[in-house]
Amino acid sequence: MEKKNSDFLSAYDKESLNELASSIAEFHFPRGLINPEIIAEKNNITYSYGNYEDSFDGLIEFKNNKFHIYINIDRLGHAYTERARFTFAHELGHFFIDSHRNALVQGKSPSHCSFTGFVNKNRAERQADYFASCLLLPESKVQKDCYRRKFSFSLIQGLAKKYQTSISATALRFSAIGNHPIMVVYSKNNEIVWYWSSDDFLYWKLKNGKYKVPEDTVAGEYFNLSRKPKNTQIVFAMDWFSNVWQSHTNREFKEHCLFHNNQVLSIVWEE
Repeated sequence: MEKKNSDFLSAYDKESLNELASSIAEFHFPRGLINPEIIAEKNNITYSYGNYEDSFDGLIEFKNNKFHIYINIDRLGHAYTERARFTFAHELGHFFIDSHRNALVQGKSPSHCSFTGFVNKNRAERQADYFASCLLLPESKVQKDCYRRKFSFSLIQGLAKKYQTSISATALRFSAIGNHPIMVVYSKNNEIVWYWSSDDFLYWKLKNGKYKVPEDTVAGEYFNLSRKPKNTQIVFAMDWFSNVWQSHTNREFKEHCLFHNNQVLSIVWEE
């Protein structure tokens, strides 16, 4: 049987990382916005923001029995951008995830450059990315914000603004703990890099398999026809999925896309 989701992360990873990050967020910030810098300070982790050109987004180093986090403002803008906050939380993930921290301490995993934002296929980097989304978007707070709210793309936008997180991190987090089933697909150069859906999302087999973007989707039309609609579009079940009953091929879904440099983040849902 085909896996319901792509190999982005396992269900076990999702559950354990959510529990870990949510407990840390609740302990340090039972109310208000999560501040990764304060979490670092409370755990004796030093940090600095510097200009490192294109070498990395963030880096955590264990040296002289101390951890230090480097954040590259050349790539991330300034210290308080969404990407800088996410990158800082990602590096905290390498500290709080036991296997990552132990590998750094034991020298089994030397300090390495991280490029954050769910673009890396390495499992450890995806674990740290997912930890970051869980830390910055704590489950109990997000669920309270979503209670009895009808889903639309504006809900994702509102959560991203409130928690100062990117749309991709917010949408991925919503797919796990939100109040409406959605699928999130990240594609680049007409190929699917990863996708993930809520556990109760109706379909799971993509039309062209898990690599090529289906042509008749909004994302597919961007890659093949250079179309970039700003608003939410109507698509049909048969456009995205292959495990569709004949009578449901024209079942309507919504797709909202964000486009950037031959990359697309697609959010797909049924009203």
